[in-house]
Amino acid sequence: MKIYNERFVFEEEVDSPENLLDAVENFLRKKLPENTDFLRYAIVEVEGNKKVIEVAVISEVAGESGNMKAFAKPTLHDGKNHVSHRKKFAVANIVPTGVRAEVGGWIADATPVTNAMSECADWVIAHPNVLNGSFINYGNRKSLYTEGYLLDHFFRKQLNLKELATTNSHNKIGVILDRGAKDVDKDSLTLAINAVESLRAVAGIEIVDCIITKEPIGGKAVLRESGAFGGEVKNPKTFLDAAKELIDKGADAIAVATYISVSMDDLDAYFRCELPNPYGGVEALISHTISREFGVPSAHAPIVPQSEKEAFLAKGVVDPRIAGEVVTPAYLGSVLRGLQYAPHPVSRSMFDRASLGLEDVRAVVVPYTCCGGIPVLAAQKYGVPVIAVKENKTVLDVTPEKLNMKNVIIVDTYIEAFGILLTMKAGVSLESVRRPLTNLEIKGK
Repeated sequence: MKIYNERFVFEEEVDSPENLLDAVENFLRKKLPENTDFLRYAIVEVEGNKKVIEVAVISEVAGESGNMKAFAKPTLHDGKNHVSHRKKFAVANIVPTGVRAEVGGWIADATPVTNAMSECADWVIAHPNVLNGSFINYGNRKSLYTEGYLLDHFFRKQLNLKELATTNSHNKIGVILDRGAKDVDKDSLTLAINAVESLRAVAGIEIVDCIITKEPIGGKAVLRESGAFGGEVKNPKTFLDAAKELIDKGADAIAVATYISVSMDDLDAYFRCELPNPYGGVEALISHTISREFGVPSAHAPIVPQSEKEAFLAKGVVDPRIAGEVVTPAYLGSVLRGLQYAPHPVSRSMFDRASLGLEDVRAVVVPYTCCGGIPVLAAQKYGVPVIAVKENKTVLDVTPEKLNMKNVIIVDTYIEAFGILLTMKAGVSLESVRRPLTNLEIKGK
């Protein structure tokens, strides 16, 4: 079993943006070899009818995997524009990993945006990339910390999310540490263990057990042709074995910390704000694999060897968005804090008051140039409004106009997006609060 990258050109004509998600996924299933599956993908270039798709592939799989099967049950409400009985107003804040987003492309620098957004909504669904900040996680209880693979399935209407933050409940977390980190820096695992112990003592986080993998995991950052970072993982089996052992011991969420091989030139460019965060692509692949196999919340933290820590400190005063990288090399804190109340995936046939469905999502907020990922494609399919924010620039240029998308509201800033969300939550039409307000074109008058 291994995780690697592919790049495909999709040139099929799709008659409507509502059909693009299914067309792309059917295309990928035909292109990939037997006994493989895609962990994540995105449209990263668009030129007319030509779309370039970058894909992370996991090999040696047999059909649909693990506990994810349990969520693919018949739903109680399949209507495309179904209005929820539960009258929740949920928003998804998506900032794709590894694309050098101006907001959210560094280290937890999308947290203020996410917390402000939570004042406009009952819930904000946010993936770990948005909130993970080295040792700190300042996301509030209205932020649903949702692993990216589970998030993709949520948007495909294949599962619901059961929130824990208001039910006096929490997750019991199992921790996986990469033996490969010890080979690079013998003290790095000690630092990671102390990070776990500190969160137990200070934040009251329940840790089921902490396991060091039997073999190195072998994660490597890879700069893709698009300018975004992806990754390769040589030995997924060793962390999957550890995850199973932890789940058998009672863990219902998995934190994993690994050494990731990164070019020092790439790290230097990242600190100069010239490249995306090189760790993020590998981190997503590892957490996606665990969630895919076991259907549980998961998140990843890098283990940084002494040589890289010294390089970080040598940077002096850095861009505020990167400062979290410098002040602490212990990354597990933000992950454990996020997983403490991370929502659980549940079947859509489980219609209970604590279950959040796609029908409750009233808008998806994304960077303007990153409209080629699964959440936005699914939002087009199911009629969920998309708010595309121009100030959040990335290395990509996949805009709603290039994909001929409908039901997209383009704004300049996140502050403007907050106003849009508050207007939607109030049940007021957007055109009624804008000027000029033109007359209706009434036929036959």
